[in-house]
Order: sequence, then structure tokens, then C-alpha cells
Amino acid sequence: MKLLTKINRSYLKYAIIVFLVADIVIVMLSNHIIKGEMSQQLRLEAGEIESTIKNNKQFYNINPTDIAIEVPPSQVKKDILKDTLLYNSEQNEMIPYREFTTYKFIDGIWHQITTRQMLMEFDDILTLFTTLISLVLLLIFIGLLLFTQRLNNALWKTFNTNREKLKSYSFYPPSKLELAKTGIDEFDALNEVLSLMSNRLETDYNASKEFSANAAHELQTPLSIIRNKCENLFSEPHIDQKTIETIREIYLATDQLSGISKALLLLAKIDHGQFHEKDQISFNEIFKYWINSFQDVIQDRELALSVSATDNCRTKMDKRLANLLIQNILVNAIKHSKNGEEIAISFGKNYFTISNSGEKAIHKPDLIFNRFYKESQSSGATGIGLAIVKKIADHYKIEIEYRFTDFKHLFTFKHKDC
Repeated sequence: MKLLTKINRSYLKYAIIVFLVADIVIVMLSNHIIKGEMSQQLRLEAGEIESTIKNNKQFYNINPTDIAIEVPPSQVKKDILKDTLLYNSEQNEMIPYREFTTYKFIDGIWHQITTRQMLMEFDDILTLFTTLISLVLLLIFIGLLLFTQRLNNALWKTFNTNREKLKSYSFYPPSKLELAKTGIDEFDALNEVLSLMSNRLETDYNASKEFSANAAHELQTPLSIIRNKCENLFSEPHIDQKTIETIREIYLATDQLSGISKALLLLAKIDHGQFHEKDQISFNEIFKYWINSFQDVIQDRELALSVSATDNCRTKMDKRLANLLIQNILVNAIKHSKNGEEIAISFGKNYFTISNSGEKAIHKPDLIFNRFYKESQSSGATGIGLAIVKKIADHYKIEIEYRFTDFKHLFTFKHKDC
């Protein structure tokens, strides 16, 4: 939710609360004031009736508002001020009145003087004032909303510009993050923190990138020396079979370590965003290339490899990464297939799948893309091939789904731009 939306919702929430409270208070207060004014008016009218009786010796009643009648002394009471209901035959309903009754001794005779004024019903008062208050508060709210929106557009303009700069900011190519001053202390303080943080991140990024490259490069030199020494030992005469096997194990382990260091360097390069080229590639054609490259292994292990296509899966990505993706997918399928089994590859719109035979489902499918995770301790497995697949897939937003059905491991790769 946007901050402006949240503020406006808060305004609306508190406006409703204020409206309800104000409505009740104003209605109650207005009702009290109206009755007070009306009571005063009724007392004045009663005084005028008393004056009329004194001057004219009589008063013509006006029902039901102004009435004066003679009463015996036994019925004389204190002044009474109250609300009452009177039946109106024309409207056929009870009408509320404010009534004042007083007793006056005029020319030796007690007179009961009653004055009345029609009251507005409470629901009429409530409706009237609620409507008026609603209109006033609505106009105030709309005015505040428009004013706040214009003010926020001006205040947030620079902030939004800086946000777009942050979105597009990258360590490649190297560039300094320069955020515009907003003139607002809080935003400028945040910009300063972000600039300092970006400088530290860029320094850490360059250090990590340099370390990865140097470590991989420096590892290859001693590994090459070990391999060369092993090859020299193989040519030495007078060495027994046990020594040859030991040298062979050292050679294979060294070769495996070399492959791991290269794979880790590749993962680091992907993490560092060092692959930026975008070529038009076809997964169909890349699969075809690697199938031909592994044809000797496929034939040697008597694997039945089938390819079906309903669409040509094309997209834009770095050609090197595309080849590494397909190579590792195919190597994984070949490596984990038994001799004489089938590997099936199919292409459709926005996806391709590859399946190979298996006796049971992967025990922990969520972990198979983790680095160095091995479902089985098979010879030559480094546990890093699928990690490369996952890293490349994530880099290009390719979704990977795994399921086990009919004794087959099925991997589906979905790419919306394919």
C-alpha cells in the first residue's frame, strides 16, 4: 500500500469518528438550545396573555397554542415546563409540543395560562443536522484530499526520482550512486545512508569478485602441477600396480577439484552479474548440439534418447550460460540413468522437459539444487551441476518443476519468454 493511500485512509477513518461524535454532540446541543429558546418564548407569550387579561378583562383562546382559563384556588400549582404530545385530527397523528403552564391571580381570580409551540421531532433534527454536517465534512475532506495530493506530488517528486535511480542502480558497469537532494531532512538523511551503503556494497562486491577470480586462478596452478606430476609418475618404470592405482586416484581427485573450482568461479560470476550478453538462442538446437557431443557415451551405455517438439523454444540469454544450462541438464540425466534405459526430451510453448528412468522418487527434492548436495554417493558426482542449473535458471527467471511418475524423474523448465 502506498504511503499516500495509507494517510488518506487514516484521514477517512478519523473523519468518520469525528463525524459521529460531532453529529451526536451537535444534535444534542442544538436540541437543548432550541428548547431553551422556545421555553423563553413561551414565558414571554404567557406574560403577554396575562397583560391582555388585565387590560381587556378577557382573552380569546387560540387552540392549541395559547389558552387561558379560570380555575379555583385548589387547582393552583407551580409553573410547569414540559414536552407533550397532542393529537392532530387533520394529520391523524400525535404532534410534539413544548408546553408552559403558569397560574396568575388577576383581579381576584386565578387564571391558568398555557402556551405551547410545536417542536421539531428528534429524528427530524437528527436528519437535518446529520445531512448538514455530512456535507460540511465531505467538502472539508475533499479539500484536504486534493490539497494533500498536490502537496505530496510536489514533495515526493524527488523521492520517486531517487527511487527509480535505486531500481536501475547496478555494479555493472561501475557507477557512483548519486541521489538528488529533496530538501526534506528525513529523506536527505536516508539518501546519505543509501549512498554510504552502496559504496560499501560496491567495495565488498569488487573484493568478492576479485577474490573469486584470484582464488580460482591460483588453485588451477598447483592443481596443474599435481596432474603433471601424476602423468610423469605414470611413465616411470618399476612401479607396482598398487602405486599406479594410488596415482590414478590422486589424478582423478585433482581433476575433480579443478572442475569444482571452475564451477564455483562460474557461480560467483553469475552472482556478480558478469554475464550481460543477450543472444537469440534456441534450446532445441542447443540440446541437439550436446546430444551429438555425448553420442559416444549414449551409445556406449545403450541409452534410448527420444526428442519430441511441438514448438521451437527460443529466447534471449547469454549463449555461454545457455550451453552450460543444457549441458548440465543432459549430463545429469545421463549420469543418473541405468544402461539401456530411456531419456526423453520434449519441447512445447514456453517450456521443455527432460525425463530419465529411476527406481524411486528423490528423497529430498527441495535440496537437489543446493551446492554439494548428493542424493546418492555415485562415483564422480560433485553435487554442483544442478546448482549451476538452478543459478542460471533463477538468473533468467526460468521456473523448474520436479515430479516422479511411472518410475521416471521428470524435470520441467518453464520460461514465459520462450
